[in-house]
Amino acid sequence: LLDNKYYMDWFNENVLARGARGLGFGLWKGGDEKLIDGTLVNGSARVVGWFSGVARRLQSGYIYHYALAMILGVFVLMTWFVWLRK
Repeated sequence: LLDNKYYMDWFNENVLARGARGLGFGLWKGGDEKLIDGTLVNGSARVVGWFSGVARRLQSGYIYHYALAMILGVFVLMTWFVWLRK
């Protein structure tokens, strides 16, 4: 018992250090790679790419498409001001 220093070195290495390494590895894989890199960094890039695809389809270059969008926008604003703001 005294030769092994009350097994404190074993406990320190196998329980505390290995547990901290496992926790750090889990936070690195789950927190950094999946949450931060996957969702925040790459997810925001995917959202911007999706919105640019939608905007690309909306912009055709034809005047009557822009006029129709303006008329629909005015209609939506008028509906919102008249009916939904009572």
